[in-house]
Amino acid sequence: MTSWSIERMISAQTPTPDLPRQVPQELWNYARAFVRLTRPSIRFFWRDGNTWLDVQLTRDSPGSFQVGAQDRVRVRIRQTEMPRGITVRELDVLTLVALGLTNSGISARLGTSARTVSSQLERLLEKLDQSSRGGLAAIAVDLGLLRLPFPGGSPEVGGIGVAELELAVHQRNDLQLRSIRDDYSAPAPIKLGIVFADDTGGDSDQMLNGAMLAIDEINRQGGIGGRPIVGVRATVQIFDWQSVKAGLEHLIDEDVDAIITSYVSAEHPQFLDVIADYGKPFLHTATFEADVLRTEQEPWRYGMVFQTCASETYYGTGMIRLVTSLEDQVLWQPRNRRVVCVEMPSASMELQTPSFIESSEAAGWEVAATISTPVGETDWTETVREIAEHGPDVVMIANFIETELIEFQRAFRKDPFPALVYCIYSPSIPSYLRELGPLADGVIWSTTTGTYDDELGRRFRQQYVEKYSEDPGWSQAGAVYDQVRMLAAAWSSVDSRNVDDVVEYLRRWPYRGVNGIYYFGESGQVPRLYPDTTNDAALSQAHLVYQIQNHEHVLLHPEPFGNIAAFQMPPWMTPQD
Repeated sequence: MTSWSIERMISAQTPTPDLPRQVPQELWNYARAFVRLTRPSIRFFWRDGNTWLDVQLTRDSPGSFQVGAQDRVRVRIRQTEMPRGITVRELDVLTLVALGLTNSGISARLGTSARTVSSQLERLLEKLDQSSRGGLAAIAVDLGLLRLPFPGGSPEVGGIGVAELELAVHQRNDLQLRSIRDDYSAPAPIKLGIVFADDTGGDSDQMLNGAMLAIDEINRQGGIGGRPIVGVRATVQIFDWQSVKAGLEHLIDEDVDAIITSYVSAEHPQFLDVIADYGKPFLHTATFEADVLRTEQEPWRYGMVFQTCASETYYGTGMIRLVTSLEDQVLWQPRNRRVVCVEMPSASMELQTPSFIESSEAAGWEVAATISTPVGETDWTETVREIAEHGPDVVMIANFIETELIEFQRAFRKDPFPALVYCIYSPSIPSYLRELGPLADGVIWSTTTGTYDDELGRRFRQQYVEKYSEDPGWSQAGAVYDQVRMLAAAWSSVDSRNVDDVVEYLRRWPYRGVNGIYYFGESGQVPRLYPDTTNDAALSQAHLVYQIQNHEHVLLHPEPFGNIAAFQMPPWMTPQD
């Protein structure tokens, strides 16, 4: 007989036809009922004909910040053999011993004699190397050597997991049985505040999912010294300060131990003042150099603020570095060495920085005046015509709302001109490729915080897909996943209640995440960026530049991460047959 195993995530509402058929339908009912219990996991054995199934159920809660979301259970089932030659009836006896029944109580449930039960117990003591029934009960619970359905029918009391699960399956909650777990004084959780903007596009969901994935993983591993992390969400409108302020006040009222977010903070200068007054660690991915300078100039006030990616000032110089590499390797040649910058009005994004102008001029490039494209108000067809009038070799466009960038590309492909399209960040969001399809081929894009396509990055992406059944994208999900993991590393090493120690740990000790290495140094508030601020690729995040080719993201730059020779001339610049 060929053995098999499966792993599946389900909720109480998952329909039976969608579930693997080699598993008995009744067993799926037990898995669904498990989500109503308060325990984090349970293990038991199930008899299917002549075969034993080893069943492990693990809670996969969405966390307190996802109001109305369904709790789910991770179901692992594998075909197995019973250890030490334990028989079906002996496992029945072992299960009832673990519940605390006497020999006569067990015999009454199983329809055998007390003498038979006594003989079975003697054999179990020998097989499991125990000297007492208390030892049998302990090892049964510890190893999950327990059987479901519960031997002899539904029990009258709970206590152990299999008994509580049997009661839940048969809707016996009317007995109002209190589990001792409900009276157990668990360690106080660590509260993590999450500022979630629900009006910024698909990356908002990726950000929240990335945080949730990290929280669930840490909690399954025992939390922080036995203390679970609880996510507390504040849903805000990113451009509405009153909404953002109310969200922050909610998190402060909840007395969260730290706050994380994407780029919400950069749109409101008051945001950091609220954080500074609160005094707890704050991690964000707003690529905003003005806030970095502000925090580093007044460390006594803003020292708990960490921007977990490099700033927007490096996007322009990174673009010049790329096109220079393309020229040097004769992969592409400009016509008139002119760049047009297109960007949304935003406090956190300014492409035409002094360093960009300086590096452009040094490389012999002319930078035209920036074209502003307000969100929801831009006529992209007209904007493409305006860009074309400048005769650029490169169109550098920044808009972190991916739907806007999608509309630009559609308009551009309808009336293209021979220029490279170089985007900032947004093509990392899965909906960009999904919506544009072949129209996205040829686009170049970059990010100062991108998920590496290495062993850690691939494992993260696989875990994300398993949990959410969708692609995590190439930036925000990994970035916020890393934020949670960085905080967890600090909380595990120092007293989480001592903010100064947590902040010092974050700053002094490098953290290797799925988006690279975060190292802030003794006084920094932003990680080092390779190759812009350091030549040490082993102590920094890489400024990643991709090109979309045949519906895939191909990493071009920098070495040793990318390969500039993989560049392909965009289809709108290639002669058509």
